[in-house]
Amino acid sequence: MTPEIGWNDEFNIVVDAGLCLEYKLNGYDLQLHDCFLAYTHLLGRGFKPENIILAGDSAGGALALGLLFILREMKMPQPSGLVLISPWVDSLCSGESWTSTNGFDYLPSLRLDDPFHPTRMFYAAGTPFSESMREELKCPLVSPLFGDLSGLPPILIQMGEHELLGDDIRAFHERVLQQNSMRPDAVKLEVYKAMPHVFMMFDFTASAQQAFASIGEFTRTIFSKVDSK
Repeated sequence: MTPEIGWNDEFNIVVDAGLCLEYKLNGYDLQLHDCFLAYTHLLGRGFKPENIILAGDSAGGALALGLLFILREMKMPQPSGLVLISPWVDSLCSGESWTSTNGFDYLPSLRLDDPFHPTRMFYAAGTPFSESMREELKCPLVSPLFGDLSGLPPILIQMGEHELLGDDIRAFHERVLQQNSMRPDAVKLEVYKAMPHVFMMFDFTASAQQAFASIGEFTRTIFSKVDSK
């Protein structure tokens, strides 16, 4: 079923087998607000949370995780699963892969004091970088790596072997495992050989097709558990 949804010019939703937010480049709090509105809109239209799976790629992965943190804080029902495609989980970009894989990925490897660094596009643009800013960027809503990762719904993570975010994503995966040691289905990490950031964009590749198939299998597994309850 495809719901009919109308929004004003400031909040666009594309409907195509699911809901995909067109989030703004600036104002991360506004982006999270939009995600929250979209989710509560679905609940308000009668969609059950157990029939919802969130998904996000790159910065969209951080948005999806930020939404889960907000829902948990507000004691609201969470969706039944989460798909993260090359998620940007650390706005500090502190992993070694940001330099060690430079030249293999199409993303630029820049310092945080560089005005063209992606983090600086939404945070204190044009302001000289400082240690206090570094601490602020550890806020879990913009850097989920530093958040409480316990009790989240099952997560599927997909990443390319050669992407700059690789070490940050691996660190996130390890922290989810550590904080959910009694849950074998808490998280699954898939690393695709010789692939860059969000390689699913290159949907003609065998790796992208394999990744899509894996997402489908993950979704079917989640919903089969819901149906069996």
